[in-house]
Parts: sequence; C-alpha cells; structure tokens
Amino acid sequence: MGKSDVETIMKKYGKYSLKTKEYQRFKADKSQNRNHKANKTYEYLHILEKYKDNDEI
Repeated sequence: MGKSDVETIMKKYGKYSLKTKEYQRFKADKSQNRNHKANKTYEYLHILEKYKDNDEI
C-alpha cells in the first residue's frame, strides 16, 4: 500500500498529515556482500486527527 493510498483512506476520517524522517541505512555486513542498493531508509509517520461525529465534512 502506497503513501497516497493511505492518505486517501485516512482523509475520509479526519485531518491527515504525514511526517517523513530520513535515516542512514545500518551496515551490518561488508559492502561487497550487501544486497541493498540504497544508503538511506525512510520512516513515515501517518497522523490522523479524527473528526468528531458532528464535525464530518
């Protein structure tokens, strides 16, 4: 499920926002043995401020 899919679904229930944090990928093995192509990884925090029953749009 992509970020846009999550956004579409969550917007139905309230105010939606997304926070993204970038991290350097942890290397536990030798570089030549790595199967990972990226040097970075990302954390996504999906935030929903839920509507009250009478606040729905």
